Amino acid sequence: MSRHINITNSDHISITRTHFTNKGYRVHSGLQFGCELVLYADEPGRVHSDFCVHVVPPDGNLDFRMIQTLTRLVVSTGKTLIVAHVKEVAEEIVEDKKDDMLVTYGEPPRRYVVEELAIATEHAPFRHKNVMKGVGMQIKH
Repeated sequence: MSRHINITNSDHISITRTHFTNKGYRVHSGLQFGCELVLYADEPGRVHSDFCVHVVPPDGNLDFRMIQTLTRLVVSTGKTLIVAHVKEVAEEIVEDKKDDMLVTYGEPPRRYVVEELAIATEHAPFRHKNVMKGVGMQIKH
């Protein structure tokens, strides 16, 4: 990378929102669940969200107490926690990445990749294992 451009926590959340939107999820604020984002496989009126997303702050610090708290919260809501880490991609590496994995953001435009880590418990299993799209299908009744 030729120069480092500081981006804010809001920028990280925006990049992560774009990443999951590109993957086919409907992305909404996760404030009511204690995280930054929640992911829906379909219209929120038709399905419950399956995932809560915690975006690692720009300083890269990931506090164990935060992960422990979020994991306990998502278990009580029947969701799976996804920890998302935003990383800028060097120009020489861009060719190695698939375009659908990269998010272009900012001025001047920079390329980012979002690394995901899912944290699940036996109380919130991956319900989307057998779905070809890889998206949860929890239907509201």
